[in-house]
Amino acid sequence: MKKNEIEIIEEIRKRFSFPKSLGIGIGDDSAFLKFKKPALLTTDLMIENVHFDLNYFSFYHLGFKIVSVNVSDIYAMGGKFLAFLLSLGIPQSISEEQLNDLFDGIREALKYYKGHLIGGDISKSEKVILSGFAIGECDKPLLRIGAEVGDNIFITAPIGLSSAGLSLLRGFTEGEKRQIKETRDLSKLRQLDEKFGFSVRRLIQRHLMPTARDPHKFKKIAKAMMDISDGLLIDLYRLCEENGVGAEIYLERIPILTAVLKAAEYTNSDPWRFILSGGEDYELLVISKDERAEDLGLIPIGRIIEKKGIYLNDPEKGIIPVKPEGWLHF
Repeated sequence: MKKNEIEIIEEIRKRFSFPKSLGIGIGDDSAFLKFKKPALLTTDLMIENVHFDLNYFSFYHLGFKIVSVNVSDIYAMGGKFLAFLLSLGIPQSISEEQLNDLFDGIREALKYYKGHLIGGDISKSEKVILSGFAIGECDKPLLRIGAEVGDNIFITAPIGLSSAGLSLLRGFTEGEKRQIKETRDLSKLRQLDEKFGFSVRRLIQRHLMPTARDPHKFKKIAKAMMDISDGLLIDLYRLCEENGVGAEIYLERIPILTAVLKAAEYTNSDPWRFILSGGEDYELLVISKDERAEDLGLIPIGRIIEKKGIYLNDPEKGIIPVKPEGWLHF
């Protein structure tokens, strides 16, 4: 890449505007925001060959995803997303076209979530490193603390899609991977659906370009909440640990998409591993006692119990204690 740091930053300033009514964005040593409500702050990191593989991730996909994974944490606290900072490490081998694709993906995500890029940093590195910092606001934050014995456990949509999509991506041909990288609108990959006979593109999209779940319809009835980023079992375990309780999950109540079952069959995998331990779905785990929960679209999958630990209630095998497996960063 021929552009230097100053030229790259100038390119970013041209691409991303910030309304003066909200404060000061890119151009000063710090951004300045005029908050009307309590602030929410979160950061998330994506590192090449740890969180993503450039054999099938395009830079456009990466740009969209780094925003989504950070916005998900704002939504998990019941907040409204406002602004985003990006710290970027890139090898000199990265082309201007790839860098522009990254900025396009970020801009598309910010448009989707109605937020603004307000600053960041850039440096040369051996691998691609993306560090996002999201800023939001809320009336009152929804915490992981708040669950009580007898409360119901809900998820916001079927899960396991991202993990199933990743298992498929790893086995694709080089031609298929190249085709995916060249496609921004992944819903157009109909030929892959036709080849495999099920909705492959939906699974791929959940892994490469997930969208965070906005909780505005149901956050008022939630007692505790967090996002499902590392897997249902491990994230539910973390929530229970914060409250000194346990959880019982009813397997027959967990929705299983046909595409997830087909992907498991095709990759010779256990679909329950996708669903229970697969991460990066970015749906929400919601604890509530409110009778309106299902009417608001929440899916009941279990209940909070006094005995610590996570237990699966299987209609055939009975109640089974399970390890909180999922994505661990170390």
